[in-house]
Amino acid sequence: MVYNITMRKLISVALDVPINKLFDYYCDNKNAQTGSRVKVPFGSSTRIGLIVEINKLEIKKDTYKVKYIYELLDEIPILSNELLKTSKWAAAYYHYPIGQVLFNSMSPIHRKGKAEPKKSVKDNPVAKPIALKLNDEQMKVSNSIYKDKDKYQVNYLRGVTGSGKTEVYTNLSAKILDNDGQILIMVPEINLTPQTVARFQKYLTINPQEYHSNLTPSQKFKVWKACRENKKLIVIGTRSSIFLPFENLKLIVVDEEHDQSYKQNEKFRYNARDISIVRAKNFNCPVILGSATPSFESIHNINIKKYKQYRLLNRYFKSKLPLITIVDTSIDKPDEGISRVLKEKIKLELDKNKKVILFIGRRGFSNTVICCECKTIIKCPKCDVYMTYHKNIDRLICHQCEFNYKFDSLKPCCHNPSLVPLGVGTQRIEDKMRELFPNKKILRVDSDNISSKKDLKNFIDRATNNDIDIFIGTQMIVKGHDFKDISLVGIINIDAGLYSTDFRGLEKTGQLITQVSGRAGRQKIQGNVFIQTNNPKHKLLIKILKDGYEEFSKVALKERESVNLPPYSHIGIVKISSYSKSKSKSILSKIVKFPKNKSVFVYGPSPSEKSKKNNKYFYQVIVGSKSHKLLSEHISIIKLYLASIDSKIKWSIDIDPTEQ
Repeated sequence: MVYNITMRKLISVALDVPINKLFDYYCDNKNAQTGSRVKVPFGSSTRIGLIVEINKLEIKKDTYKVKYIYELLDEIPILSNELLKTSKWAAAYYHYPIGQVLFNSMSPIHRKGKAEPKKSVKDNPVAKPIALKLNDEQMKVSNSIYKDKDKYQVNYLRGVTGSGKTEVYTNLSAKILDNDGQILIMVPEINLTPQTVARFQKYLTINPQEYHSNLTPSQKFKVWKACRENKKLIVIGTRSSIFLPFENLKLIVVDEEHDQSYKQNEKFRYNARDISIVRAKNFNCPVILGSATPSFESIHNINIKKYKQYRLLNRYFKSKLPLITIVDTSIDKPDEGISRVLKEKIKLELDKNKKVILFIGRRGFSNTVICCECKTIIKCPKCDVYMTYHKNIDRLICHQCEFNYKFDSLKPCCHNPSLVPLGVGTQRIEDKMRELFPNKKILRVDSDNISSKKDLKNFIDRATNNDIDIFIGTQMIVKGHDFKDISLVGIINIDAGLYSTDFRGLEKTGQLITQVSGRAGRQKIQGNVFIQTNNPKHKLLIKILKDGYEEFSKVALKERESVNLPPYSHIGIVKISSYSKSKSKSILSKIVKFPKNKSVFVYGPSPSEKSKKNNKYFYQVIVGSKSHKLLSEHISIIKLYLASIDSKIKWSIDIDPTEQ
């Protein structure tokens, strides 16, 4: 047989599908380049794809069946080779389909296959920026990092709370912008972007751009295009901003790098902090990780000289760190969450026209509702977890699946039901404060009360204008916000963190105590912190209060090392969910028995922390090794098996998990 042999341009295309492979198509368009979009046939449908590789091959038409593309959508690539390289790394590291990673890097307009607006992005200069003054400590750090601005280096800026890390970032940004570079400043939460933009805006020659999930598609595209057009700019964004198509990136800052919000915990599970390090290496530029409470991984990397550490040991306004007092709630029984001594201290500070922050990790009025007669605790019928009572709407809500019903519509659990809310949430504390201090201005800061852009703006405006006397909130209140005249911080209950089953529980608790405490006395006054606990003699609580976070972390890291947990190993969690508990366990039981390298360990199967949600059962195994390469190889074997199971059974893989 004589074959008809010809030369064809064969392109490998990434598609937004849950399949970890590239798809081959013919493309005769000479303008086709890697990073450009194409419209292609896929089964019986038409899809938007992205060219990842281009090859010219001798093709035997009779033996090689490949379809042609329908259309080349971009003659100028929308994604650079650098961003393709980063996405390939992320797909391999996190074991996620390459197509879905790449589509994560596109603007919403590009994902839909639309042509991008041709209008160029205009510069937005600032007329008269204010000169920024640094103290000697800040200037020394800034000058040292700037000296090495043209090479890759992971710098860790470790400063006590209120030491002025933002001023260092701003000073460096001003210098780099003078040389027409691009800068990315990442913050952990959307609600931090307005105040961060405002702080940078004062001192820079151009206005910073915001980037986060609350923007419209057109607003996102504006920033996206400015990055690609190599504009001189500074972007202040949340974790998704790490995938913006920068062309001339000269500095990346990850502020509060320890924060769990940098980890995406759904679908494409990545850590923006770690990807920032990859991109800095690609651009040969410095990256700064900053925090008063470094993650244990970062501390380890500092210790082994992988990161270069800089210290800010003094507060910006030269105020002393707050005094911390432990309140033993087994003796001083709280009234609606507030102990006698804390109540007295709140009154004392308010009488001096000072401000107070009360922190509690639970929203709602109470975290449980119990029948006084039969002692039944009301659980979610779909998730088997305790339901939270929200008094303001008189409803019980499951915080896992959002299932809810009216309080008075509960079915009787016994012949004489008497339902009573137990436990304390932000709403209950708010009610108590309004009862005790009816003439004071009180604001509750949680996701129930701050749920829109308008709410957020109102909160920031009132806080900035000193229009609030008592702040009551969850972690939302302590993430980077700098309020004036806060002389007292009360932590309502720290016990849940001290006895968490999560291996990162104590790390998170140590960070929380330090960060929350750091809100007090930031200007010229020394603040006070009162921590309520039923366990005042807990050894690590005593350690952090006596010797600080740094010494606490040394002890906690030794415990981690003794049981081979991160950062002394690498782990991944393989999770299965189905409507059948036995199916989930059965699949994972097979995975546990897979042959493996002796340096790889597998624990489980066991119920996930959220073991039931929406009537689905969640089970998991933990896979780990001191070698990330060996971990990755074993995870790849597991993936091959999981790809063959019933499609109704859902599975996920989480590399370097921040929660279990």
